[in-house]
Amino acid sequence: MPKFRYIALATASLMLLGAPASAAYAASSHKSAKPVLTTGKKGGPAVKKGAVLKASLAAHTTVALAIGSFAATCKSSSIKARVTANPSRAGKATLSVTGESISKCSISVAGVTLKSLTALNLPYAGTVSAAKHDPVTIAESKKSKPLGFKAVISVGATSATCVFTATKVSGRASNTGNKVTFKAQPFVLDASASSLLCAEAGASKATFSATYGPLRDTSVKHSPKVFVS
Repeated sequence: MPKFRYIALATASLMLLGAPASAAYAASSHKSAKPVLTTGKKGGPAVKKGAVLKASLAAHTTVALAIGSFAATCKSSSIKARVTANPSRAGKATLSVTGESISKCSISVAGVTLKSLTALNLPYAGTVSAAKHDPVTIAESKKSKPLGFKAVISVGATSATCVFTATKVSGRASNTGNKVTFKAQPFVLDASASSLLCAEAGASKATFSATYGPLRDTSVKHSPKVFVS
């Protein structure tokens, strides 16, 4: 009987000694878990829920649009998003894209003018992942309100409104320059919301390309740059 009592006491002692170490390891692991989005540097302070992120076009870049057979460029654009969740890097940060502006546009076709471009159905639902290539997705917030933009085009004295939509667009984030890039993302003409001239001119599809950066957290003093961990 004493032998078994000794074994039981020894086992209990080991469990008691191991418990603090296990707790410390768990606490250390939890503390070292980094969120998807940080400020100042990769692995820096976490971007807080509710933070407002903003970016304009990266230096020396333009928005590149192909509207049917028309090629257009826009010299000014900006995006704005609110962070709705910023979990550890194993998950995905989620955003509500609340603003997008595009202006100073031109089309390289004589007699044709791109008078304005307007984002439709904001806000959009965005995600950022720390997976390979730091993928970024911006999607419709609901099926009844797809991503979209309205292009007002004039041909001589005639104006046409062309509406293009998509369920989502995909891009990539980069910590070099704190940029987000979208390349040739496809949109289709919403004929029910567009002028007949759009389809007649062959503008049934469009693509969108742009690079935004640096992305900054405007909720923090001095608006530090945002990194993906």
